[in-house]
Formats: sequence, C-alpha cells, structure tokens
Amino acid sequence: MEDKTQKISKVMEILKKEYPFEGLLLGVLGIAVLVLGVYIFEGEVLAIQLTHWWIFATSFRIGVFSVLVMLIGLTAILVSLAPFFVPGLKEMRRVTWPNRSLMSNQTARVFGFIILLSLMFILYDFIYQPIFEFLYDIGAY
Repeated sequence: MEDKTQKISKVMEILKKEYPFEGLLLGVLGIAVLVLGVYIFEGEVLAIQLTHWWIFATSFRIGVFSVLVMLIGLTAILVSLAPFFVPGLKEMRRVTWPNRSLMSNQTARVFGFIILLSLMFILYDFIYQPIFEFLYDIGAY
C-alpha cells in the first residue's frame, strides 16, 4: 500500500516541478483576457462607456486597444503553453530525418502493400461471391 502512495507522490512531485500552478493560472487568465479583448472589439456584449478618456475617444482607438488586449491574452496563453512544447522541441533536434531515397523507398513499399492488399480482397470477392450467391438463392441468410 505504501508503494502505491509513494508512486502517486512522485508523480505529483514531478507535475508540480515541471508544470507549476502559476502556468495554469496564467493560461486561464490569458484565455479570459483574450475573450475580453474580443468582446471589446465586437462592441455588442461589452461596450466602452468612458469615451471622454483619450484612449477611448474614437472607435479606431477602441479597436487598437482591443487588439492590444487580445495580443496580451494570446501572449499569456503562449507563455503558459511553452513548458509543454519545449521538451518536444529539444527532442526534435535529436531526430534524424530520412533522406530522399529512403523516403521514396518506404513510400513505395507502403503503396505496394496497399495495392497488394486491395488485390487480395478483390480476389477473395471473386472467389467467395458465387458461394454467397448460391447460399442466398437457396434461402440461407
């Protein structure tokens, strides 16, 4: 029983160390700010009433403000998601990609196998179709 709790605590320790709560909070707040910026931009759900302030004096300025708010929200979302993708990018640098001849060889093998499998199913259809027609004719369903 203790071994299972030790495994769970190790997993929680890794999750807390690798993906802290602040990143999750930043992602949620980034989504909220992005939605807020879209609402300000549309102007139907959330309309700016402080038009005597210099930044909200014209509809163009309100549009610029809403785009800046959306960019801040998008940046927060990207920063919160970065820890999930950074290890993958490091791993991608270690990948050895196939050259052109190997890629064409493997592609030809895959298509060849698909054609062979298709021909096999067509052959099975030609072989078994008369048998099934005979069984349907005698009333065996």
